[in-house]
This record gives sequence, structure tokens and C-alpha cells, in this order.
Amino acid sequence: MQAELKQGTYHLSLSELAGEALLSFKPINSIHQHFYAFHVYSHDQTCSVEAHHFCTHVSADLHQYVIYDSYEPRAKLIGIEYIVSEKVFKNLPSEEKRYWHSHKYEIESGLLQLMAKGAVPNVVTDIAEHPAMLELQQTYGKTIHTWAIDSTPELPLGPRNLMMSFTYNNPHDPSIVRERDERYGIATDAMRDSRKKYLPSYELVDGVDNWEKTGKAIVFKAAESLVQVHIYRPMLYLLVEMQAIVLLIHSTCGWIVRKPHDLIFLTNCA
Repeated sequence: MQAELKQGTYHLSLSELAGEALLSFKPINSIHQHFYAFHVYSHDQTCSVEAHHFCTHVSADLHQYVIYDSYEPRAKLIGIEYIVSEKVFKNLPSEEKRYWHSHKYEIESGLLQLMAKGAVPNVVTDIAEHPAMLELQQTYGKTIHTWAIDSTPELPLGPRNLMMSFTYNNPHDPSIVRERDERYGIATDAMRDSRKKYLPSYELVDGVDNWEKTGKAIVFKAAESLVQVHIYRPMLYLLVEMQAIVLLIHSTCGWIVRKPHDLIFLTNCA
């Protein structure tokens, strides 16, 4: 088969099925939760983006999420989020804490939702949700979006963006939740009331949501830098002076030379 014809099969369903049968997807297969919330730009709290989080637990203190703009089969991958426990966040340097946001408001307001399949009964969803919300209420996230899906929906252009969450001091616009609820059949207000019954009172750790105190945010900007490259040396010499004998190990030819004047000849070999 010609190269062009072979390449043409790459995007066909048959090729995708073959990939599923032959290849390993262990990191992807470890994803076991789907949360739906909104992210806001660190420097512009008036702009929010829908964020579907697909979660893997690396450890009890570290979760990692791949973030899509929807959960359709061809959803666009727009970013990543790392979530750490309170214990880990407390020990981060003050400078590092500037990149992190809290989840307290998202959880308590009902904004963050555990998404279940349509056929799953509510009582089963509640069994899965309660421990998840109890855990996430006291966690902290670091989120980077590599695709500004709201401004360049066709392609991921420009530098990455640091994202934050809504907070009590900067609550969400009710209209985005109302539209979300209608589209997915979610009852955010009812979920908020339900969570009030089992979530404990929680005080945030100092240093999180730093922009609320300073009015300033971290923004990533493209900047040019000199490139460091590895210089490859094709010949490696090991010289041992012992009774006028020079031992040369040539990395390419593998020759051993025992006379000093042969060095000139072998140097040209490189």
C-alpha cells in the first residue's frame, strides 16, 4: 500500500478500533471520576470557561486531572489541573502558593458537580458524591489551560493561561449555572442545600487565592531565550601514559592504539 493511502486510513474508525485492540492506555484507563465546574482567568475574573475534569488519584495527597471543554467524543483538551491536600499545600513556599486556588466555594455552592451517566440513580450518585465533596472541600488546585477555547475555538493559540476558581469574594454569574443546569438536568441549588447538611465548617489555609488580597495575578507571557544545546563529541579519548604507551578508545571505530603517532590518523576517522 502506498504511503499516502496508508496515512489516509489513520483517521478512519477502523484504525481507531485497531488501536484500542493493540495498544495500552494504562494512564487513561486509571481515570475514574468526572467533575464539572468553571474556571476563571487569573487576570480576568469576569471571563469563565466550562471545565470537564477527568480525574486520576496519584496518591491520597495528589490528584491529577485532564480538562476538556465538554464530554463529547471529540471534546477538546484544554488544560490540566493538579490538586493537593491541605497538608501538602501548607508546606509549599509562599511564592509557589500564588499559583494555587481553593475549592471551598465551588464545593459548598454546588458549582462543582460529580457527573454520572444518565441511567445512574440519584441515590447511587449521592453515595459516590459525599466522600468526594468532603475530600475536595479541603484541597487546593493549580490549573493551566493551554487552549483559550473561548477566544480561539479553532486552534490552541498563544501562551498558556493560569486559571483560578470562583470564590465567596468573587462568586459566579448565576446565568452560567442556570444555562448549565438546563442543559444537563442539574439542580445546583438543591445540591448546595444538600451539601450544607454534611459538609463541615472549613477555614482556608493562608496564602491561597492570593489575587484577592493583592489585586494582582500571575500571567504567562512568551519571551525569547538563548537555546542551550548539547555538544556531541564523536571521539572519546582515554589517555594513559605508561612507558610511552597511549591507550585510545575510539567511540565510533572501537580501535585501540598503542603508538602516539597513530593518534593523528585516528582523529581523522571521526
